[in-house]
Amino acid sequence: LRHHPDKPGGDVDTFRILNRAKTVLSNQKLRREYDLVGLDLEDDEGEHQDDGSSSTGEAGESEDDEGKGKTESVMSHLASASLAAVLQVAVRTVLMGITSTLISRYTVLTYLAFGALLFVSTRIYKGLKQSLGPESKIELSAMKDVLSPILIAFGLYCMYRGRRFLISSEDETEAKVYVEWSWTFWFGEMLVMAMFMNNSVEQKSPLIVVVFMTISFIFSLIMKGRFWRYLTLLGFLAVLAMLVVLVFPIMEMVLESIVDEKMRKVGEKIRAHDARMRNIKKSSK
Repeated sequence: LRHHPDKPGGDVDTFRILNRAKTVLSNQKLRREYDLVGLDLEDDEGEHQDDGSSSTGEAGESEDDEGKGKTESVMSHLASASLAAVLQVAVRTVLMGITSTLISRYTVLTYLAFGALLFVSTRIYKGLKQSLGPESKIELSAMKDVLSPILIAFGLYCMYRGRRFLISSEDETEAKVYVEWSWTFWFGEMLVMAMFMNNSVEQKSPLIVVVFMTISFIFSLIMKGRFWRYLTLLGFLAVLAMLVVLVFPIMEMVLESIVDEKMRKVGEKIRAHDARMRNIKKSSK
């Protein structure tokens, strides 16, 4: 405090420089910028007058907290979004695998699923009627949420029927034959898969529906209701999630090191220019 302007022999400029140096050293964001560039780029002589050492420390801490809240990198956001997308696909894959390999195979489970889906559709319809009013008409766009469980139930029925066929023999007796896969089963699996994907997005459009139907068309031909194929897909998604968790931080560190190196080179040029400007200013005096 001996350089404080109110003290005998105090100097305003010296006190301001020391006060600002303390602020930079106590703030991680400002200190990192100074380490890279070699200059205090945010220093403004008109904004750093004497407000007391305690207020300066509090300002540095608040600025540091604000900096911490804003320093989430683009790579971190990409990693979070990618991991969330992979986990969402994994959840849909588990639901689709249970529906295709387990529920559609047994009659009791199939009818229980029918009842649950119809109940959900009825509840959604009643909720829409209550929100819009008893005398108002529900538009077709709002009915999509009501029809979604019904379409899933229809697809489940196609999968159920696609595993069972009645074959008449020559003596006019009928026998029920169970098969693992048929085109009826494929249609049901494709429909349920497309509805699962369509329900995972909030903004729906005809183009998105076409894309989901195309993906479902291809994957249902690959899966064919096989448990081990769904298990393989889940394993692939698990590996992909691990890669997202491991690769994105590495990419972030690599990019950060590249940016730091560029900033150091820019800092050298800025310091050289600053030194020239100071020399010119001194010579003009």
